[in-house]
Amino acid sequence: MVKYSKLRENRKNMEKNIFTQDDKTKNLDLITKTWPSLVSYLSYAFTLATLYINIIIISNIIWPNDDFHSSEIGLLFGISTYVMAFSGLIFGNLADKVSRIKLLSLSVFFFGIGFILNGFAPPEMGTYTYLYFFICVLIRGFFSGGFWPIINSYITDKTNEDERSQFFGILNATFQIIQLIGMIIAAIMFQSGLWKLYFWIVGSFISFLGIILLKADEPKRASTREELKDVISNENILYEYRLNKDSIKETILKPTNIIAFIEGIFTTVLLSIPDFLLIAYFESEPHNFSPIVASIFMIMFGVPGTVFGSIIFSRFSDDLAKRNIKNRVYMIIFSLVGIFLIFLIVFSLPIPHFTIQEGNDLILILSFPITWILGLVAFLARSILGLYNINQPPLLQKINLPEAQGFISSANQFLESIGYGTGPILAGTLLLLFNQNYQITVTLTMSMGILGAFFWVFAIKWIEEDSNRISIILQNRKDQLKEKS
Repeated sequence: MVKYSKLRENRKNMEKNIFTQDDKTKNLDLITKTWPSLVSYLSYAFTLATLYINIIIISNIIWPNDDFHSSEIGLLFGISTYVMAFSGLIFGNLADKVSRIKLLSLSVFFFGIGFILNGFAPPEMGTYTYLYFFICVLIRGFFSGGFWPIINSYITDKTNEDERSQFFGILNATFQIIQLIGMIIAAIMFQSGLWKLYFWIVGSFISFLGIILLKADEPKRASTREELKDVISNENILYEYRLNKDSIKETILKPTNIIAFIEGIFTTVLLSIPDFLLIAYFESEPHNFSPIVASIFMIMFGVPGTVFGSIIFSRFSDDLAKRNIKNRVYMIIFSLVGIFLIFLIVFSLPIPHFTIQEGNDLILILSFPITWILGLVAFLARSILGLYNINQPPLLQKINLPEAQGFISSANQFLESIGYGTGPILAGTLLLLFNQNYQITVTLTMSMGILGAFFWVFAIKWIEEDSNRISIILQNRKDQLKEKS
């Protein structure tokens, strides 16, 4: 009996190791075939925190010896996001008609050019410097607007349905890690006065990546839809359907899509507040965290949270979605409510006051127990945020036609970008009105943002019907394509 138990235990361990190895192989294969999406979006991730983490330094570069210009800097972030929203519509429509790879290459290349140009900004000239930064941010905003809709269209045809959450889990985990690595590099270079060199080096590297992307393969449209796989595998058959008034009315203007459009505005207000307010809160008087310390802190607690959340939740999300697509909606709601509660807690914690010199001393800051509580909260926030990021894109892909993937993601990005841009503008204005009171500002803005979670509650009623509608349309098209062959 003992030998049998031992044998059974060894067998279980072997199965566990095989499963783990199989998971690693699948993830590696997934990364290999989706590398253009990862390269393009991670170049965006590396630079995303450049302005946020150096928000006080940039204000001083533009207006030396002045107080923090919260409303102007908030406007700088917000307007660039609005430009990204509009350009996304252009790129999204193009992604449904022309080569996604060529569009990605173009977007990444000129996104890098926007950084190179920023390195030539004349410092300490007030309005003139601000306008120069403004123009460079607009260039980057325009071309980064193409990343998400193009990637969504590309991934729909490059991955199978049961790989989507895993892909977005990998993307989310690496995005957060690369963002935090980029954050600390940007913080070090800006704090050292090397901000011009930072823009030149990073911009040149990103533009080079844009050229490399031209070597990637372009997948056939609709080649991974379960209903069409067998037909599209035939080299002579191409999926050439395009959106028209009837298909828009029949599929896009349906309850779940409309809900996703509306909630995007409110949800991204919620998600943009931590990026804009939290860094400013830590780095301003009386806390005085230096940009480098703030970056290291986020890497210590944010990266483990991101990796943990993505690893645990990605496979879990795909498994639950197979049982019922409603489960994706439940996870999105849980994520948004969790983020809301966590960041209300963060801004109510009694964070110690430091001098500017003490704010550079990470060991001193970590000696306070409240700092570790803050770190635990950051860990939880990054973990829960992953649930939203790995469930919302596959859900939208499931309820829309192959020829609508670029359009739907760009339309959704448009409204989300409006919310993401409104967040910093609203927060900056409220900070000014309430005399830099972060607690009142975060309560008002995030209360507006939590409305997004309530809109998702209504989606539970229609999500299955909308998903089945797309499946029926594709089954009919399968027969049509067979007849053509």
